[in-house]
Amino acid sequence: MNIRQVYKFFDDSYELGRNGYHGEDFMSPKQFIVMGSIFIIIIIISVLLRRVKREKLFTIYKILAIFLPIFEIVKISYSTYFDIINGETFNYGGIIPLYTCSMVFYFLPFVAWGKGKMQRYSMAFFTTIGLVAGLSNFIYLSSARFYPIFSYGGMYAVILHALIVFIGMSLMITELYTPSFKSIYEGMIPILLFSIIVIPVNFIIRKYTSDTWVDYMLLMRCESLFFFGDLSNFLAGHHLLLLFPIFMLSVVYPLATTLITSIDMGVIRVVNKVSEKVKLKKGLVEAK
Repeated sequence: MNIRQVYKFFDDSYELGRNGYHGEDFMSPKQFIVMGSIFIIIIIISVLLRRVKREKLFTIYKILAIFLPIFEIVKISYSTYFDIINGETFNYGGIIPLYTCSMVFYFLPFVAWGKGKMQRYSMAFFTTIGLVAGLSNFIYLSSARFYPIFSYGGMYAVILHALIVFIGMSLMITELYTPSFKSIYEGMIPILLFSIIVIPVNFIIRKYTSDTWVDYMLLMRCESLFFFGDLSNFLAGHHLLLLFPIFMLSVVYPLATTLITSIDMGVIRVVNKVSEKVKLKKGLVEAK
């Protein structure tokens, strides 16, 4: 029977599996159409927000900073309830909001209400590595392996990552924050601060629970992508696994931050040149 005929919006992953859903939406044309459409909407909204006063922009960030953690608590409760009634234990390795994407709950308040360095560092994070974290799920929407896109579990992941991208894009497009080479290390500061909590939690969960696959912030095995899984296993086999998060934080995260910052700056430079040409042409027309 076709999954579209049997699943309900609030069905949990166990029920969806029993009814025949096995990740059909993951990396599918449906996923790319939905996420591509959302990205275009984000750009349009961000451009329209250029006409809005700064105070209203910060009001939007304040509303998101208040409600996003509430929605996350609801989602954790939802997932945990269905884990328990299906005979599973608490999902220590997957449900705790300690992912790079989860940093929106902890650092958006600094954007919304903060001042000085922490506000600037948080803005740098959202326009650099935070943007990478959000956009990565536009391509690799991992929740779609367990939930159809148009279900509660699927839509929660879609909306959360869309909002993370919106924060980064709106900060840049409205010129509340303009990335520069300083953004590379400024954007890394929230990452390093958050990792101080995440690294010990990863090791504690790995040692004292059955969730040995724990990988918050990608600091244990980086989802086993490319050679990272083999490297993690090698280091773990030689009791040197602590070197893996050090490698990620000193090499991989800075490289990713440098790459996205360079892209940000390049796109902004092109947009500014095009804008200048349009204004110049408009001025010449008006002069005639």
